[in-house]
This record gives sequence, structure tokens and C-alpha cells, in this order.
Amino acid sequence: MSERDPLGVTIGAREIYDELVGMRGDVRGLSQHNEATRATLADHEDRLRTIERWKYAVPLTAFLGVGSLITALVQAGTK
Repeated sequence: MSERDPLGVTIGAREIYDELVGMRGDVRGLSQHNEATRATLADHEDRLRTIERWKYAVPLTAFLGVGSLITALVQAGTK
């Protein structure tokens, strides 16, 4: 150990460069994963908006179907 390096650890330029190259790869991977996540979220939002458009139509259709069934039964009973 020298006076300049009291802990005995020396990190050279090559080690720093190798770490930076590795981090660059990690950042690229995260960026690609982020884009894929955004595309998936956009798809889910589109699907939810489609469901929200039809949320009133389904109960109305069920109500009309039951009403038609009752009408058919009443007409069949009167004949």
C-alpha cells in the first residue's frame, strides 16, 4: 500500500470502460423492454375502452331478451 492508495485498491481505465460498456447494454435492454411494455399497455387501454363502450348495451340486450321471452310465453298461453 502506498500513501496515494491507503486501501490498496486500484481501478484502472480498462475496468471502468468494461463496466460502462456493460451498463450501455443494460440500458439498451431496459429501453427495449420499456417500449414493449408501452405497447402492451396501449393494447390493454384500447380493449378497456371497447368494453366501456358496450357496458350499457349488454344489460339492455338482456332486458329486451327477457321481455321478448315473457311476451312469447304470454302469447303462447292465450292461444
